[in-house]
Amino acid sequence: MSNGRILIISNGHGEDLIAARLAQSLKELRPSIQLEALPIVGLGSAFSKLGISLLLEGKQMPSGGFIRNGLKNIKMDLQAGLISHTRRQLRVLKAAREGVDLAFCVGDAILLLFAGWVLKRPIVFLPTAKSNYIAPHWKLEIDLMRRYCTAVFPRDLITAKSLQQHGVKADFYGNVMMDALEFKGDDLKKNPGEIVVTILPGGREEAYDNLLEIGKVVLEFEKLCQANGEGLQRRYLVALSGGLEFSELVVRMPVEDWQVISSTLSELERGIIGHFGSFKEQIRLTVTQGRFADLLKASDLVIGLAGTANEQAVGMGKPVVTFVGNGPQFTKKFAITQQKLLGDSISLVESEPGIVAAEMWWILKNPELYEKMAQIGRERMGKAGGSEQIAREILRFIDQVT
Repeated sequence: MSNGRILIISNGHGEDLIAARLAQSLKELRPSIQLEALPIVGLGSAFSKLGISLLLEGKQMPSGGFIRNGLKNIKMDLQAGLISHTRRQLRVLKAAREGVDLAFCVGDAILLLFAGWVLKRPIVFLPTAKSNYIAPHWKLEIDLMRRYCTAVFPRDLITAKSLQQHGVKADFYGNVMMDALEFKGDDLKKNPGEIVVTILPGGREEAYDNLLEIGKVVLEFEKLCQANGEGLQRRYLVALSGGLEFSELVVRMPVEDWQVISSTLSELERGIIGHFGSFKEQIRLTVTQGRFADLLKASDLVIGLAGTANEQAVGMGKPVVTFVGNGPQFTKKFAITQQKLLGDSISLVESEPGIVAAEMWWILKNPELYEKMAQIGRERMGKAGGSEQIAREILRFIDQVT
């Protein structure tokens, strides 16, 4: 049995988190395994936190990796040095060829071009970006999987079966996205007689502007609750992704609506990094980092303008209300595609604060609808527990090629 050396290649914030969770499983099963990572998009902070060295330091592009969402995004990334950075990535991949036993790719099929053409090593692939709930993989993608992949582990069972019918070595063991949720404590849990709303503004730069819009929704929701005599207390918890800064939110949030409230030392130790208070409405938005799973556990409902985070929310049985945001990721096309993937577990409404607030109210006041959304979300995302089985399969392949 060889220790083996695995190179993890991923292309997105959510993809990094999924890959990092699988890396943890690999380390738990074989502590001597050698892991390195190459984040194609973003900084790769999920790997750095685990002590996994980066083959090349990551670079945050203005589009957040969503260059396919329009010419504007392509232009922004080109101006920010996309071509030169991609060339560096290809060079380090080629240089790493002799020392790598297996590539582990998480994201979309473009990674197979990086690993297949340049690295030229066996590939295990997690195609997180596509599902037959939306549309089957393209013929080119299937051809790449058949040509380069030792194994493919899709995000759901129907996609795995479809790929098998096209000659791809695909299996479904569970949804690793659900394994990537890290629970740290119950200090944020829901209290009796309380409604908890979790806010997911997104994982990229657009999250700052998205939170401004969500703040308007919260104020409208408060007016709606008060007008209808809702006596329950309401708490709003914001999950701010790693790499985003509370100080930037402070600059952007309108002072006429929200005032900054600093966290206590005890709160900072628990991942509560600050608050925005509306003294007129007697409410606050509590901003957290590193407590995402705990927020979902505590919540009744989610306002989500995120990718992977929205999917994890519905997987936990939490209905999500969403609308088109202000950035390169959460476009109308992206939102519609996500709703196809997640079905009626997510409610996509017009980007008007009053309409969003009314939809929140409707879901919370209709138990049958609420339970239906929760059930569909759990079914669409599938069971947790796939990371350990996939890690075992990866180690089995490592032992065959070393």
